[in-house]
Amino acid sequence: MNVNTPPPIPQNRAALEKIALSFRALSEPTRLLILQELKSGVKTVNELVEVVGTSQPNVSKQLRTLLDAGFITKEQKGVFVYYQMQGDFVLRLCELVCERLNQQARESLPHYSI
Repeated sequence: MNVNTPPPIPQNRAALEKIALSFRALSEPTRLLILQELKSGVKTVNELVEVVGTSQPNVSKQLRTLLDAGFITKEQKGVFVYYQMQGDFVLRLCELVCERLNQQARESLPHYSI
């Protein structure tokens, strides 16, 4: 541990529940696909339904979970609702997970030498 870094503060149960809620929001492949699509910019529900390949009610349910977790925002313009990423935090988190998975994959490759 770095001497300049303060020790971590133990979290109470309510704080841990809030942290767990964030991770649960990322535990469904459809939600990850939606986030992947929103990386390229603002999308409507209909655009997401087309890409995700599931029903509009299911996409809306997944969007609600991502909204509740604070990972995306929405804006209504007329009859359309537009969704976008809320900053890049969730993308950075996903990148960390992908880096770890890639490292594990590299470590499990057989090593050959003569």
